[in-house]
Amino acid sequence: MTDISRRKWLQSSLLASSALLISGSANAALDLSKKQITQQNNELIKLNYNENPWGPSKKAREAVIKGLDISNRYPDDLVENLKKKIALKNQTDPRQVFISAGSTEILSLLGQHVGLMKGEILTAWPTFPTIISAGEIAGATTKKVLVDSNERIDLNKLNAEISDKTSLIFLCNPNNPTSTEVDTKALKAFCRAVPSNILLCVDEAYIEYSKNGLAGSMMSLVSELPNLVVIRTFSKAYGLAGLRIGYAISSMGNIEQLQMRHPGREIAAGVAPLSAAIATMEDPEFLRHCVSKNQEGKQIVYDAYQKWGVSHAKSSTSFIYTRHEHFDKDVVSKMKKDGVLITKWNDMKDHIRISIGKPSEMEAFVKKAEKYLV
Repeated sequence: MTDISRRKWLQSSLLASSALLISGSANAALDLSKKQITQQNNELIKLNYNENPWGPSKKAREAVIKGLDISNRYPDDLVENLKKKIALKNQTDPRQVFISAGSTEILSLLGQHVGLMKGEILTAWPTFPTIISAGEIAGATTKKVLVDSNERIDLNKLNAEISDKTSLIFLCNPNNPTSTEVDTKALKAFCRAVPSNILLCVDEAYIEYSKNGLAGSMMSLVSELPNLVVIRTFSKAYGLAGLRIGYAISSMGNIEQLQMRHPGREIAAGVAPLSAAIATMEDPEFLRHCVSKNQEGKQIVYDAYQKWGVSHAKSSTSFIYTRHEHFDKDVVSKMKKDGVLITKWNDMKDHIRISIGKPSEMEAFVKKAEKYLV
């Protein structure tokens, strides 16, 4: 890239100083080596990865099968079709949409960008760590602001930590693993107050489960704030985690830079996930079903927790952030022996995370977990 063209990119996008493509090493952010290999054991109740137990939808399955007929072709037309649907739903321009093989690709690319700048990522903590891990691998530093006593992102404390060193602010809302969301009005005010030279990334992986629904999204600010990148996924409420497809919406300049620096050039997702995503977007009843059943599953756990006196965060997601002190210190490993997988990250010192499965699975969880109350 010549000096002249570089200056042009700097004028059009905050991402322009990033030169390194996402490499295989960036996937280390996911720490896949520590995952429990459970895919082949269908008898396990998997309440550990926040997967949607109801997906893919029937229409998505049919679309994947139909898509096999054109799998000898590159999926450019499908990419454009999906972009148009996403743009229409979010009242934006298709040129402001970037498609990836899962939202983790976008988070990794943004983290790398900050690392290559030797910049600083400012984030609430605990939160989804991919952007942080990818950034630190590439040379970024991280400033973490602890969530408040209600396990919510503390916007006032985050605002106070913004400095000349801040390159990117990362917000996961609703937040993983704490399951909470912040007030929509307050979050919009925070976004508007972020200096325009700081990239602002809002991960909305669980927005469909939010009590505010899509009204709690920051999507409406994209046209107003060129430094804002909003990231979504089809892995959660849409039930397509294994097919790997996600997207970002931002200014055209930022989207162009993501496209240039993404090795897959937006066709990495492939025919099957693109076909499934398009079909699922055309199936709002399936989405409503998943959200409703998720609430039903949560209520089963809430009722048990109330009976047991177990403390937990108020969830706006597909999982419940639970105080570990109410259970045996080895509850995760003991539940695994009982055939139920739950989560405890290394940074979740005082909590465990329970993903919401089907109501029958949550009833089984309650029955087995009761044995480990202390």
